[in-house]
Amino acid sequence: MGAEQQRVGDRFLGLLRPIERDLEVYCRRLIWNLEDAPDALQNAVLRALAAFDRYHDGASFRAWMFKILTNEISALNRKYGRIAQFEFHLEPGEMDALPALDRADGGQDWLAAPDALRQTLDEELVAALKTLNETERAVLLLRAIGEFRYAEIAESLGIPLGSVMGNLSRARNKMRIAIRRSHSRTAP
Repeated sequence: MGAEQQRVGDRFLGLLRPIERDLEVYCRRLIWNLEDAPDALQNAVLRALAAFDRYHDGASFRAWMFKILTNEISALNRKYGRIAQFEFHLEPGEMDALPALDRADGGQDWLAAPDALRQTLDEELVAALKTLNETERAVLLLRAIGEFRYAEIAESLGIPLGSVMGNLSRARNKMRIAIRRSHSRTAP
């Protein structure tokens, strides 16, 4: 490996290391088959490294990596048909069948608080996330887990800023409804 390639590789890794955990958490929440998560992450990193010459310093590396990972996850989900399997078979009445969530947030609106959301991601919340369509889920997770700004989400997903805000609003509303239904079933 030449000195220039080593320098580029070191620069790439220096930008990647601080966001590795965020990428992993995002991937595990968005991909349907958890066994595909390491492949999605590895493929996204390899694609990003191969295209690193097209990355420019003025851009957000974080947004750029999340966009590449989102595309990789979408491709794997489509490949196995998992998105359609979960999105279209859940009727509104079936929302009541979701397991109950423990209310550990002390009344906090944790959908707007990324740290609280990270701590409450459990099986029941994952089931509620599966009721969202792919774009709603990606926008919600990028905002809540990745703590992305709206413009970064728009850039990462390649959608207009207005679509980000609309999808985030719909996703939050759907999640609130699912959580309230779940919580009301467990209330004494």
